[in-house]
Amino acid sequence: MVDCRLAAIMSGSGMSDKADQEITLEAGTHWMCTCGKSANYPFCDGSHKGSGMGPEKLELEEPTTIPVKRPSDGE
Repeated sequence: MVDCRLAAIMSGSGMSDKADQEITLEAGTHWMCTCGKSANYPFCDGSHKGSGMGPEKLELEEPTTIPVKRPSDGE
């Protein structure tokens, strides 16, 4: 099961209401983008540096499909 914090990452401020796509992540640790600036979105690539934001650690015990929401225009 996905940590409930993932819902906050994917539906946080500046995110659209519906998922653009779904991705399946393997079991393990993933660093998820919270700023929307990553060229490798939804994964963090360090583009947040200097923004005061940081990635969210997501640990999965089994492969899991998650919704991916792109940042809204103007954010």
